Amino acid sequence: MLIPSPVLVICAGNLCRSPFAEGYMRKRFEAAGAPVEVFSRGLLTLPNQRPPLEAREAARVFGVDLSGHVAQPLLGGDLDRAGLVLVMSPDQRKHLARMKPAAIGKVFLLSQPADGAPVPDPMGRDAAFFEQVYADIAALVDAWLTRFGVAAA
Repeated sequence: MLIPSPVLVICAGNLCRSPFAEGYMRKRFEAAGAPVEVFSRGLLTLPNQRPPLEAREAARVFGVDLSGHVAQPLLGGDLDRAGLVLVMSPDQRKHLARMKPAAIGKVFLLSQPADGAPVPDPMGRDAAFFEQVYADIAALVDAWLTRFGVAAA
């Protein structure tokens, strides 16, 4: 199995979607015995912010612990270091294309294996919305792992 590593997952604030996708993807790679580094960043992060309670609780449903996560901003070297970059929306992909044109060949929508639709931001929404978004993210991560030849858990 050839997996571009590390995998970088990006969302707006690095509080809800990308940290969950990072944690879930890391968990799935570990379960498959695949030594792949996964990390996440945000385009609009403020220092020292932590995921809201709804995010932490919804992540627990999927076996992901976000309690220790602190939002991290996207830094210049992150795009260079990543082997694959997954974003939540076409606008985020366009932003990265403007920011670092040379990296665009490794930037894909998280939803590309499915319908290519943006992954909605659950920030400020209720717990049920978080759980639905996280279920969608989990299915999309699983679709990427299938593309990489990683067996389902």
